[in-house]
Amino acid sequence: MKLRLRSVVAAAALAVGLALPPGTAAAATAAPAPPAGLDAKALQAALDKLTAAGAPAALAEVRVGDQRWSGASGVRDVRSEQPARPGDRYRVASVTKSMVATVVMQLADEGKLKLDDPVAKHLPGMLPYKEPINLRQLLNHTSGIPDYLDDLYPTGSLEEHQKNRFRYFAPQGLIKNAVKRPLADPSSPDLPYSNTNYALLGLVVEKVTGKSLGTELTRRVFRPAGMRDTSYPTVNPFLSGPHVNGYIKPENGPLVDATDYTPSVWGAAAAVVSTSADLNRFFRALSDGTLLSPARLAEMRQQGGKYPYYTQGLMAGGDLCPARPGELMWGNRGNGFGYRSMSFSSPDGRRQVSFGWTVSAPGVAGPPAVEKAWQEFLLAALGATCGRG
Repeated sequence: MKLRLRSVVAAAALAVGLALPPGTAAAATAAPAPPAGLDAKALQAALDKLTAAGAPAALAEVRVGDQRWSGASGVRDVRSEQPARPGDRYRVASVTKSMVATVVMQLADEGKLKLDDPVAKHLPGMLPYKEPINLRQLLNHTSGIPDYLDDLYPTGSLEEHQKNRFRYFAPQGLIKNAVKRPLADPSSPDLPYSNTNYALLGLVVEKVTGKSLGTELTRRVFRPAGMRDTSYPTVNPFLSGPHVNGYIKPENGPLVDATDYTPSVWGAAAAVVSTSADLNRFFRALSDGTLLSPARLAEMRQQGGKYPYYTQGLMAGGDLCPARPGELMWGNRGNGFGYRSMSFSSPDGRRQVSFGWTVSAPGVAGPPAVEKAWQEFLLAALGATCGRG
């Protein structure tokens, strides 16, 4: 029973055309803008397809300016069958990276670090490589540093997940094991998307500020953005407050509850717990100047790395709205143990889609029917915002 644990960005982006240049075929297939007002019935029907396809729960919020639709489908727990609610919390996985990257950008704005600083300036002796690696390369996954998940889950099996489930992992230890392996060739088309990059960035934040990453995320991101239901757990394996359980679906096997585990395995790469509404609050605050200066936000969105759709902590993709040719959507997506998430916003943050669902499975993607359903929901939700705001 193989389980792909890495948060691979390419598969999801390419699947729905988000990584295509704006104005290409994906945009051409978008439906005309509907009349004013979000179509709650159509959005709920699209969300229900996710649970009909096999996800125990799906939660979403779509925003256009001051208009908002939120929905839920399925159950919080397959045993109790208690209905899921729109405000339920879930593990958002690699969307965490956008929040950590925002803190790094704030520190750059304050002159406490530079994106071109070598890692050794802040974490001397942490990396054994001769090649100088800078913070920007960590942010956009062009460092070539191996992913520590490959050490913990070499075969990607469900058994490995169960074995490591309640272990505590210090980021220093995860990094130490990962960097025993050589750097990837910078010219390689397989340059790794690596969670180790963000484990390093989390330590840089702590070194520069003298405070824990969780403290800095709360002070610099969660509170200013009004994210009241968001947290960054490091040790507690249990989710607090109203939440949906996450499940792993091994191939040809039953659902396995994966809700509870020690989140230190993800840390700065993917440990945040949030809601769809809070994800929209985050990306709106990122766009409207609450969290970053316009110049620093522009730098965060700057493309040109190994992965042109993955910038300094964000994903970029062509929009699906013919009324706005050339516009990019900005956000991120997450793939963790039992939970998957996605959040995208227009450049000004007025048009937003955030949603999560509670099943992960073998391979890069999830169960085929669920993969198709989340793609259809994303298309429907983005289409619903087209021509508005």
